[in-house]
Amino acid sequence: MINLHDIWDAKRLIYNYVHLTQLLHSSSLSRMAGVDVYLKCENLQKTGSFKVRGAFNKILSLTDEQKKAGVGCYSAGNHAQAVSYVASLLGIESWLVMPDYVSPAKLAACKEYGGHPVLFGKTPEARHQKIMEMVKEKGLAYIDPCEDDQVMAGQGTIGLEMLEALPDADVIYVQVGGGGLISGIATAVKELAPRIKVVGVEPERMNCMSASFAAGRIVRIESQSSIADGLSGEAPGPNAFAIASKYVDAMITVSEKEIAAATLLVLQRTKMFIEPSAAATLAGLFSGRSFRGKKNICLLSGGNANLKVLAELFGTDQNPVS
Repeated sequence: MINLHDIWDAKRLIYNYVHLTQLLHSSSLSRMAGVDVYLKCENLQKTGSFKVRGAFNKILSLTDEQKKAGVGCYSAGNHAQAVSYVASLLGIESWLVMPDYVSPAKLAACKEYGGHPVLFGKTPEARHQKIMEMVKEKGLAYIDPCEDDQVMAGQGTIGLEMLEALPDADVIYVQVGGGGLISGIATAVKELAPRIKVVGVEPERMNCMSASFAAGRIVRIESQSSIADGLSGEAPGPNAFAIASKYVDAMITVSEKEIAAATLLVLQRTKMFIEPSAAATLAGLFSGRSFRGKKNICLLSGGNANLKVLAELFGTDQNPVS
């Protein structure tokens, strides 16, 4: 498993390539929640999400021979954008297996970054199988979105930045898809400040990590759709599950309505453009289903929203604190 030294190494490697994103205190959200609410704004990161951190750490670590052969990944969107951006910046070819229902904006960004998208499959498992076939056929270096140690360590640099900006934080909320993000952040936070609670948040419709936590083993769930499309997953990977089991204090789920309400709340109160996956953490805080501290950090994981989905949300009447 990764450790704190791996995350510090990642920070040194990617420092000149990524943004040190703001930790924003929201007075209005804090008044509504009755506790201090801070937002870690990875929606303002390069490529519009945290994924670029892990992509840089992994791809910069490849050998010259691997870089020459090209890289490949599967993704619902943000990981593919990150891989295509990093690869393009470093002069490397990239192949990206994405769902046929992918956000048009995410697909367009991958193409603009110079990647080669391949639309395939209805489930993450189908896309994983497809990219592994391409890796074998083309000799690509595979960039796993969640299970790769260097990708996890890259995402863990967010945890270091949170602690540097707010060392007396009490609770950190992190969204969970495949588990690589929370694994990296929880490792950094718990090895430096074990008193801080780390809470994972999933959509009710895509709760593979929560189900696995409850069972004490990896559980596979049936794939369903959610407005938080970046948090899709049928089962956590063994590495992510092992790390999360060691360091994450609680897993909670939030409904589609709660995610939608939190998405609109961030837009209205902070004037920041985020995707529903990013709002899951704020929905978790407002749900009251887990730890609440005096100072709470909610990670806003990305801003690559499907405009059609947001337009539909603005046509609804959502109240996140009801």
